[in-house]
Amino acid sequence: MVCGMQASFERNELRGQLLDGRYRIGSPIGTGGTGIVFEAERLATLERVVIKMLRPSYAGNPDLMSRVRREVEVARRVFHPGIVPVIDHGTLYDGSPYLVMKHMRSESLASYLKRRGPLHAHEISVIVARLSSILHSVHRHGYVHRDIKPEHVLLNRGGYGELDVHLLDFGVCAAETAPADERARERGRVYGTPSYASPEQASGNPFVDARADLFGVGVTMFEALTGKLPFTGSDVTGVLRQIIRQDAPRTQSFAPHVDDEMDELVAKLLSRAPAGRHPSARALMRSLGPWLQDRVRTERALAATLEVASEASSIRPTAAHEMVAA
Repeated sequence: MVCGMQASFERNELRGQLLDGRYRIGSPIGTGGTGIVFEAERLATLERVVIKMLRPSYAGNPDLMSRVRREVEVARRVFHPGIVPVIDHGTLYDGSPYLVMKHMRSESLASYLKRRGPLHAHEISVIVARLSSILHSVHRHGYVHRDIKPEHVLLNRGGYGELDVHLLDFGVCAAETAPADERARERGRVYGTPSYASPEQASGNPFVDARADLFGVGVTMFEALTGKLPFTGSDVTGVLRQIIRQDAPRTQSFAPHVDDEMDELVAKLLSRAPAGRHPSARALMRSLGPWLQDRVRTERALAATLEVASEASSIRPTAAHEMVAA
């Protein structure tokens, strides 16, 4: 799910309405290829939440409907503070599912990089150390995110000025418990964002493991350190072909200030063969040790420079207060 106004007119009839008598829906705040995210107010507590639902043209797609439900499953099975809580879920008037999530007053890593430019090794290391902790829990419960990228890494200031990191959007995650027919339908399809996809994802292999996510972490680190993506092309096919056939460039070729050890760590994450990468998110955490010597100070300095969205809201009730769910 990416922010923007593409197709935001869809489901516009929901704005200002009451959903299941519990949520007043505001404006769309994010749109993607298959889904829309609205801001909303939870009437029982008056807190702001976000509601994620499918675009109308995908409302009857059984695979996409099951993916929305899997997001609920992940949030309820993976007990980690870095997973955005799913508060509630239900069904819209057209039979498609929706889920209600905590409203995160955060700045995405993508936004932060756009604003601040490339990071130093110790800065991206404190972010990735927290991200690796989240991924360790995700993978331990049998899930693979399959879309690790800066847009899905949320940064915030904790109550004591520390850095909080959350991982967003499990809409294309793979699950060990997925039915065999679902895996069969996935064969040959590329899940995730092409520029961040692992070679096995780019090849359309549905049987990926935790190391596919570590490749995405590697692309994210490469981008954070150099300001560039390791794989680019004029079209999606060209990017996927590069990922499958070519070794990633080294960070030092774009950012000579990156030290040899960090350059080697990112290169290991970007190995075309899964066996060449770190074996687990926990192993990656251990490898980051040399850049975490002053972790508390680095986190506080980074958190202090975040731009967190205000509490301004577009939520307005309509006169009718219509019920829009089944």
